[in-house]
Amino acid sequence: MTVMDRTVHLACAQVGALARETPAPGRWLTPGEQERLALLATDKRRAQFTAARWQARWLLAQVLDGTPRDWPLEAPHDAPPRVAGRPDIHISISHSGDHAACALSSGPVGIDLEQPRPRRDIAGLVSLCCTPGEQALFDGVPTQQRDDLFHELWTVKEAWLKRRGEWIAPKRLQQLDARLTNDGEIRTWCGGPWRLAVTAREVRWWTLEPGDDRSWHVADHAPEGTGTDRRA
Repeated sequence: MTVMDRTVHLACAQVGALARETPAPGRWLTPGEQERLALLATDKRRAQFTAARWQARWLLAQVLDGTPRDWPLEAPHDAPPRVAGRPDIHISISHSGDHAACALSSGPVGIDLEQPRPRRDIAGLVSLCCTPGEQALFDGVPTQQRDDLFHELWTVKEAWLKRRGEWIAPKRLQQLDARLTNDGEIRTWCGGPWRLAVTAREVRWWTLEPGDDRSWHVADHAPEGTGTDRRA
């Protein structure tokens, strides 16, 4: 199969639309994925899981040829999926609400999709997860714009940590200082009610690209020797 260049390939779609195109899970999920699926407690989570896994296979087929069933995925416990037998291919999956997204790259990549939930304590979350410099960005910002900005910042930080294979924790988020820039290593998009971030400068969308994108830089202020815990 073809080895990819440095471009990160992206797809994002509604879970319901993906479900209508997805064969019965028992016909294409690998045994490890079926075990993960069996542990999910709700129909919503199961639908998100299968839609995201099928979308990842679809994207692999678009970029590297074949059909979605030609691309089995491994499902390590509590870790991101991997392309079976292809350590040179990296994927990252995210889903929230009624959307799922996938990134595909020749190197480590992180993607995060967040659809805001109602009645969240945004002010409390800003205090818990944002640096003093980031908190200043919220001064004087109307409520709805504050919510949007927080979720964009969250996706930036989570995508950055996912690329490194790290856990998400409030203390760790406070060590990451994100700022808007013209040529950052993370790009974000707004898709109506949701926000999406990916650790990439060069991207190619294989589904409809959302609205205008923005670029972010992340500075890591973790003490030396910390912040490098990897997911198994």
